Amino acid sequence: MRVLNVTLSFVIAVLFFTSCKKSNTSPKSVSTTITAAYYFKGTLNGHALTWQAALDGSPGYYTGSSSNTSLYQGINTGGLTALLSAATGLTPQLGVEFRTFRADLSQDVPAYFNSFVNIGAWVYAASSSFTAGTKAIAIYYTDATGKQYSSIGAQAVSSANVLAITPVPAQLGIHESLKIKLTFSCTLYPTDGTGSNLSLTSAEATVMLEDLLH
Repeated sequence: MRVLNVTLSFVIAVLFFTSCKKSNTSPKSVSTTITAAYYFKGTLNGHALTWQAALDGSPGYYTGSSSNTSLYQGINTGGLTALLSAATGLTPQLGVEFRTFRADLSQDVPAYFNSFVNIGAWVYAASSSFTAGTKAIAIYYTDATGKQYSSIGAQAVSSANVLAITPVPAQLGIHESLKIKLTFSCTLYPTDGTGSNLSLTSAEATVMLEDLLH
């Protein structure tokens, strides 16, 4: 049984929400100086972007997580995606998916979750299939019009790089999570098969990945 879970949370000084998107006409960067704990910056088709999670409820971006997992006989298998979404309309959005989790719910799931994402190179997922026992990353993007893109496909660069991981305890209805800093460059393919590919280069992000495996 395939189950899609999405969590949304809003906190006065820390905010969180979900997904992945962007348009051929890039949103204008509000600031090039990173002041937020969670952010994304990079160059999309030649347009420099800086997205930052607002800390005071002002227009900006929200962080969050989503899951795409299958639960069978107590084993939860699939991917978890960290998301950065525009506060207005939730697009554009960026998603960073880590896969393939295979969590035995009868065991210590938080410990497994914390140990799964590790510092170092993560190869780009070659297909949409989840293969237990393998580790891969996928980048998702949705533009302001709702058109979706994915890194799944041929890539000139073989991997993304996770630079730092910080465990974050559960709080105010939000699951325990990992604060993950990473760099990446990739080609983004339209998921509906129409239109041009997008080139995302020199990207850096710090995202929140919630433990949605329980």
